[in-house]
Amino acid sequence: MTPGLPGGRLLPTQVSFRRHVLAYVATTSALLIAEFVTGVNLWMFWPMLIWGGTLAVHYFVAGALDADDDWAEERVQDLRHSSYDFDHIGSIEKRVREGDPSVTPHTERDRNGR
Repeated sequence: MTPGLPGGRLLPTQVSFRRHVLAYVATTSALLIAEFVTGVNLWMFWPMLIWGGTLAVHYFVAGALDADDDWAEERVQDLRHSSYDFDHIGSIEKRVREGDPSVTPHTERDRNGR
């Protein structure tokens, strides 16, 4: 499973987020076209920036509300099984149990060697 929202969706479904994205894209497109036609530069930058920030907050809130227990459990299992360092950690634990000098701190090796 790829990291993302529940059900592998790109956008959250709750709290009318998809309509918010559609309104943002349509309005931003209209503002860009109006800027191109009128020739006035950067007047729509601030509305787009503020609305974009609001959209980002809405994305995180809607994504959090979209998560459920099944998604959380699936995500936990995915993280447990894709732990890339798991074998390495097991190897270190085994060497510690066996007293391998490669895992002894250098200060202890210096003390024992003198």
